[in-house]
Amino acid sequence: MEIKITSRETIKPFLPTSDEHKFFQLCLFDQLQLITYLPTLLFYPKKEGLQEPYHVCAQLKKSLSETLTIFYPLAGRRKSHTFITCNDEGVLFLEAKVNLNMVEFLTPPKLEFLNKLLPCEPNKVHLNGEALPQVLVQVNIFSCGGIAIGTCNLHTLLDGCSGSLFYSTWAAICSGSRQERPHPDFYSASSFFPPLNHLSLHDHVAHEDSQTQKKCTTRRFVFNAESINTLRAEAKDDDGESSKSPTRYEALAAFIWKHMTLACKTESRDSTRPSVAIHIVDMRRRMGEPFSKYTIGNILWPVMAFCETVNANTGIGYLVSIAREKFGKLSRELYLRVKSDPNILGSNQCVNLPQGIETRSPIPVVLTSWCGLNFNELDFGWGKPLWVGVRGGDQETLPNVAVIIETDAGMEAWLTMEMQHIVILEKDMEFLRLALPNPSVSNI
Repeated sequence: MEIKITSRETIKPFLPTSDEHKFFQLCLFDQLQLITYLPTLLFYPKKEGLQEPYHVCAQLKKSLSETLTIFYPLAGRRKSHTFITCNDEGVLFLEAKVNLNMVEFLTPPKLEFLNKLLPCEPNKVHLNGEALPQVLVQVNIFSCGGIAIGTCNLHTLLDGCSGSLFYSTWAAICSGSRQERPHPDFYSASSFFPPLNHLSLHDHVAHEDSQTQKKCTTRRFVFNAESINTLRAEAKDDDGESSKSPTRYEALAAFIWKHMTLACKTESRDSTRPSVAIHIVDMRRRMGEPFSKYTIGNILWPVMAFCETVNANTGIGYLVSIAREKFGKLSRELYLRVKSDPNILGSNQCVNLPQGIETRSPIPVVLTSWCGLNFNELDFGWGKPLWVGVRGGDQETLPNVAVIIETDAGMEAWLTMEMQHIVILEKDMEFLRLALPNPSVSNI
C-alpha cells in the first residue's frame, strides 16, 4: 500500500485571538501528562452526493479555521510548563492519496498500516513540547473516493472528553448543523486546580518513561453484545458478595486485566509478580461543579487496583470487586484535598498501594474507556464514520495499554503490548474462546 502526501498547510483561526486571551494557563493535571500525541482515525466511505476530494478538503479546512477561533488555545504553542501562548500559529493540515480501495483496506482493517494514515507518530513521548502543534490533521483520499480523517492531539491540553468536544464542534460547523453549539469552558480547570510553579514530578515522570519505552505492537479484539453479556454473567457469578451486576466496562476491563497480566507473566517466567490495573477515570462527573462535559483540560484521575495474585483460575468477578472498591473511594472530598495540598498526589492518600510494592516489579495494565465520547457519531456532512480506529503498527510507545471503544455491535479493545507479550496473548486465543463460549470474540 502506498500513501503519498500531496499537500501540507497550516490552518490558523478564522479570527485572530484577542490580546486578553493571549496566555492560557494550564491546570495541575495538564502538567502531569506526558507530552505525547493521542490518535484517532475516522473512516468515511464514498457516498452518492459527496463532493469531490478537493471540495471536501476545502470545506474541512474552512470549518477547522472557524473552530480554532472558538478553541483558540489549540492554535497556540506551549511555551512553559504552566501556560500556552495563544499566538495563532495554527494546526498542521496534511492531504494524502492512498492507492487502495477503502473496503479492501478495512476487510479486515490493516492495522500495520494505520499509523501511515496519521499526521505523526502517535504515543511517542517528547521531552520538550514547546514547538509542537497542539493538533495535527491528515485527510487521506482512497482510490474509491472514500476518506479517512486522521488526527493527533497533544495530551498537553486535550483528554478524551475535551478532544471529543473539539471534534464534535468542528464536525457541526463543517456540516452546517443548526444545533446550538456548546461553549468550551477553558477556565474552571486551571482556576480550581492551578498549576505548580515547580515541575519536579512531571520532569521525573517524562524523563523516566521516555527512557524505558519499548518496542510494542497493537492488536484489536472485538467482543459482540452476546460475548459482553457472557462476561457480565460470569463476573457476577464469581463475585457472590455483590448483588450489583457488573457494567460492560467493568466486566471487559477485568477480563483484559487478567489476560494481559497472564501474558506478561508467561514471558517473564515469574508467576509471583503482582499486578496493578490503572484505570484512567474522567473526574468531571465525580467532581461536579464547576466541572462539566464542556470543561477543557486533562481532568483525569488514575485509579490503581492492586492484585497480589493473578493466575488462570482468578475469577474476573474478583477483579471487578477489587476495582469497585477503589472506585468507591473517589469523591469530591478527595479532589478537594488535592486542591488544598497538591503535594499529596504522590502519597498513599491517592495511590493507596502496598508499601514497597515497586521492589516486586508489579505488572502494570493501563485501562481507559472511550465509551460515551461519541467519536462514532461525528458527521462532517457526509454521514457517520463507517469505522473508528486508534493506532496500529509497531512502534516505540508505552506498553500494556488497553483502549476500550463501544460499537454498534458491542465493544472493541485495542491492546498495546511489548512484542513478545502480545504474541503470547494471541497464542492464548484458544483459551480466550473457551473462557467465553461465544466464538464471536475475535482478533482482527
